[in-house]
Amino acid sequence: MLIFVRSEEDENNHYLQTLKRSGIWEVFCGNSAYNKIKEYSGYDIKKWIDKNVDWENDISSEFYSFLQSRDLLKYLRW
Repeated sequence: MLIFVRSEEDENNHYLQTLKRSGIWEVFCGNSAYNKIKEYSGYDIKKWIDKNVDWENDISSEFYSFLQSRDLLKYLRW
């Protein structure tokens, strides 16, 4: 079984580490997840995201400030 997580492994929760150590799940995080998705699907979703998603400029400055004030900007990294 596979699990793909968009964030880097060291930014993820303890539960993910538990799943990874279980021996049941093959876990891919961050760029490794995007590379594995490309391998399975033939489509470079990371390239598409880099070209088409610009959260910092696509959301309002107020919402950006809200995220920043609560240390949530890392969730804008895809």
